Amino acid sequence: MNKFVIVGTQRTGSSALAESIGMHPAVACGWEWSLRVPWLRKISAAEKALAGDFSGLMNHERQHMEGLFSDRIEWLGYRSLFSSSDKWLIAPRFSAALFFDRFGEHLAWFRQQRGLHIIHIVRHDNLEWLKSKFVAVATNAYVGTEYPDDLKVDIPLRASVKRLQSKAWVDTMLSGLVETNPYLLVRYEDLLRDRSETVSKALRFLQLDPADADLSQAKIARQSTGDASRYISNYELLQKTLQEKGLLTSPL
Repeated sequence: MNKFVIVGTQRTGSSALAESIGMHPAVACGWEWSLRVPWLRKISAAEKALAGDFSGLMNHERQHMEGLFSDRIEWLGYRSLFSSSDKWLIAPRFSAALFFDRFGEHLAWFRQQRGLHIIHIVRHDNLEWLKSKFVAVATNAYVGTEYPDDLKVDIPLRASVKRLQSKAWVDTMLSGLVETNPYLLVRYEDLLRDRSETVSKALRFLQLDPADADLSQAKIARQSTGDASRYISNYELLQKTLQEKGLLTSPL
């Protein structure tokens, strides 16, 4: 069976992309398999699952995958997302969160699987990414639930700078997989603007006919009804700070 993995950082639209790719009858796309797996077993559990053995996954993940399979499945994949923590010294690579994500080991494992297709999703607008991250925490709404219109969050400046530096480093390291693996870069903004065309591009990357995917069945929708300035109480100061640091947008 052909294999793929959707990689990136959290809050980049990976759930919507995975769901949409999974609308193709030849694709079985899992969730974030290793999210709640103990850190020592993250890679081994994903490796077994990509080989068709879902016994190392959480019960709900295993049941989800077992319900997806049919004789038509040609591609098996899942999401592998990594932290953009502000808790690091010297450089983002020394983040404790990335240590427990086993980020370096994941990169090495991906590179060893030369046939593993990498779909790398990146959120280009960093103000929108920060809005999504902090509003999701404030509301405890991470997928599908619309944010309250009157919600405002105050986003700490120093922590935001460090989070974005970490996000940029993680995405830059992931983009290096283009040297060893079949690799496709997808921007969240493109997915938001034209889901059909962006998903079609991903399916063609997997050598599948996009016409066979029924995107009308997709349920995950955008959670916000306005841009970042509507939800961030210190928006102007945050924007100025990020502009001075050259962090308004992703480097990819």
